Amino acid sequence: MEIAAMPSYAVERFSSVGVVMDALPPTVDGALTQVHVARVAAGGTIGRHPAVRSQAFAIVSGRARVGAGDESREVEPAAVVVWQPGEDHQTWALTDLVAVVVETDGTFDLTHHTPLP
Repeated sequence: MEIAAMPSYAVERFSSVGVVMDALPPTVDGALTQVHVARVAAGGTIGRHPAVRSQAFAIVSGRARVGAGDESREVEPAAVVVWQPGEDHQTWALTDLVAVVVETDGTFDLTHHTPLP
């Protein structure tokens, strides 16, 4: 067993406000995959930017509005948003928000996930 401290850093790129990311170690074999825990203060935003890889954004607690292109929707715990590489997207925290962010060169399989209206 190995136990290590997770690096934590404030995100200010893309005009982001109130965002802190905790970084889990990336994978180094197979598809590059990075996992972060995002904490966004109520009223904060992860500014509009293109997804670098396939990205899943899973809401753990709180509520948010997420947008891509001209569409935006409200999401809450147990929802997962998937953005494709290059897709411009943004997140606004409606309440204090905690989300798990997974970025991968792989492909997400949503076969067993029920689409939300």
